[in-house]
Amino acid sequence: MIIGKIVKSDSHINYVCQVYGPREVEVEPGPADYAFGRFVRVAVRSGQGDEPDPLDVALGRNLEPTTYAVGVIYDTILLNPAFGSLGPRLSNETQVELFSPDYISEKAVLIYIMILGMMEQQRDELGENHVLSTMHGVPLLSLELGSEIETMNDEEVRAFHFFSDPNDPGNPNGSQAYLHMGYLPHIISQRNSLLPMVTLRIIDQLERLFPQNLALLSIVKRNFAWRLKVETTG
Repeated sequence: MIIGKIVKSDSHINYVCQVYGPREVEVEPGPADYAFGRFVRVAVRSGQGDEPDPLDVALGRNLEPTTYAVGVIYDTILLNPAFGSLGPRLSNETQVELFSPDYISEKAVLIYIMILGMMEQQRDELGENHVLSTMHGVPLLSLELGSEIETMNDEEVRAFHFFSDPNDPGNPNGSQAYLHMGYLPHIISQRNSLLPMVTLRIIDQLERLFPQNLALLSIVKRNFAWRLKVETTG
């Protein structure tokens, strides 16, 4: 589901997204769609050549690989420029919408997204998406203003964390799939009081998606909970 578009960046990996409001899209996103700790993705348009034909995309005929930047929502800001303006008004909000349909509301919901890595997907002739490659860490390319933010489903989140090592000698098939969280040092290095909490939220999601790795995830979760307690108490 598309929930908004990029309107600003604070750094190469931190972006501000404005959530689509009423009448901006056919299906308006709800609070659950941009909840704290939600994984999202943004199509990287730079360096991908010509834009695909919209008709081919709609009909599922676009078979070119698509590169996405994968991020997580870690903060939400409610913007209301009219707050504090307590003077008299000639029209209330309902009347403004009725008599001035072209009026642009300045209220907005802004979400902050930290980019955690990259993912390349390709759609086959049957309309199914396949992950070609994933990368955790700081991406080389920056995102563009106006790029749309999409939510990720469980299968896409699982694929983003499921790596294969073709050089593993212990696997006779030449590849060993394993759970990977290579963006953790990337998150720890950032100075934001909400990031340890969003890390715990990420681990909660991975515990549900990777029940076979509960022992490993519980260790990581305890370490982060201890780190958060120490930093809070000083």
